[in-house]
Amino acid sequence: MILGPSFEFYIVSPEGKILTFSAAPDRIKRQSVSIDPINDFINGVKPLPILGDDPRSTTKKKIFSVSPIHEKNQLKGYLYIIIGGEIYDDITSLLQKSHILTLGGWSVVLILFMTLIVTLFLFAMLTRPLRRLTSDIEMLREHGFESRPLTYHQWKSNSGDEIERLGNSFNELTSELNKQYQKVKNTDQLRRELISYASHDLRTPLASLQGYLETWWLKHKDTEVDSDLINVAMKNAQHMSCLIEQLFELAYLDAEDVSLNMEPIYITELVHDAIRNRAPEADAKNIVIDLNPKQSGVVLMGDYQKLERVFSNLIDNSLRHTHSGGCINIRISEQTNQKWLIEISDTGVGIPDNEIPNVFAGHYRASNSVNGKGHNSGLGLAICKRIVELHGSRLELNSELGVGSVFSFELEKIIKK
Repeated sequence: MILGPSFEFYIVSPEGKILTFSAAPDRIKRQSVSIDPINDFINGVKPLPILGDDPRSTTKKKIFSVSPIHEKNQLKGYLYIIIGGEIYDDITSLLQKSHILTLGGWSVVLILFMTLIVTLFLFAMLTRPLRRLTSDIEMLREHGFESRPLTYHQWKSNSGDEIERLGNSFNELTSELNKQYQKVKNTDQLRRELISYASHDLRTPLASLQGYLETWWLKHKDTEVDSDLINVAMKNAQHMSCLIEQLFELAYLDAEDVSLNMEPIYITELVHDAIRNRAPEADAKNIVIDLNPKQSGVVLMGDYQKLERVFSNLIDNSLRHTHSGGCINIRISEQTNQKWLIEISDTGVGIPDNEIPNVFAGHYRASNSVNGKGHNSGLGLAICKRIVELHGSRLELNSELGVGSVFSFELEKIIKK
C-alpha cells in the first residue's frame, strides 16, 4: 500500500512512549502520546473520528489510526498513524493564505466572462442589419409582388454603413419592380378583357352573316358562278367563327380565376371519343390513328371537356402535318412516380429545332405549316398548353424534321382496376 505525504508513522510502546518515527527528529515535540485515545480506538468504545496527540505539537490533536503490534501473542507496541501530517498542514495553510492566487483565479474567470458578453453584444450589433435585410428578402420570396406593397425595414441612403446602403438599394429595387409588375399585370388584364369583349361582340354579327350565307346557299346552290363565291365566303366565315371561339377560350383560360370541373375520367374512353370525332378526316387522308392500350381501367382525375379539347387539338395538329398513308399513335404508359405518361406521336413533316420553343405561342405559324394553307389559327397548341398546366402538368414536344413529332404530358393516377 502506498500512502502520500499527508500521513505520518510512529511506533509507540504499550505505555505510549514514541520509539521511532518517519519524520525528521527536530520536528518531534513530544516523547510520548496519551494511551487513552489509542485504547478507545482499538476497543471501539467511542464513535469515530477520535482525536489523538500530535507528536509534532505539544497541544494539537489530530485524527489518527492505530494498529497493535504483537509478538508471540504478547503486545509489543502500536503502529500510530497521524492522518493529515505537518506537510499536509503546511500546504493547506499556504493555499489558504494565498489570497493573491485566489483573487487572480477569480479575476481571470471574471475577465473571460465579461469578454464573452462583450463579444456576443458586438456580434449581435454587427449582424443586426444583415438579419433585417435577410428578413426583407425572405418576405419578398414568400409573398412576391402582391396587390398591396409589402412593408420593409427602413434604411438610410446616406449612411456610411455598406449594409444600410445595400438595404436602401434593395427597397428601391423592389419598389421599381413592383411598379413594373403592376403595369404588366394591368396590361395583361386589359389584353384579356379586350380579347374577351371583342370575341363576344363579334359573335353576333358573324352568326348573322353565317346564317344569311347558308340561307342563300340553300336557295341558290345550283347557280354555278355565284355558288363558288358563296362557298368561299362560308368557309372564311366558319374559319373566323372558329378563330373567335379560340380567342374567347384562350382569354378565359388565361384568367386567374379559371376553374376546372374535376371528375374521375376513364382515359381510354376519352381518347376513343376524340378519335371518333376525327375519324372522317383521318379516313379521307388515309391516316391511321392507333391507341395503345386500346382498353384500360385507369381512372384519372381531370376536366373531361378540357382534356378532350387537348386530345382533339393535338390530333388535328398531327392530321394537318401528316401526309397521306401516315399514322398517328397515342400511347398511355405508367411511370414510376405514380403518374401516367400520355404521348401523341405522328409520322408527319416534323418541326425544326430552332422553332420548337415557339410552337406553343399564340398565332405562331411554324415553317412546316403546309405551305401556309388551311384554316389553322395557331391558337390550338397554346390552348392545349394552358389546359395541361391547369391540370398540374407540362406539355412537352420532341420533334425531328422529316420524321415526325411527339407531344407528351403526365397525369396523376387514381385507380387501376
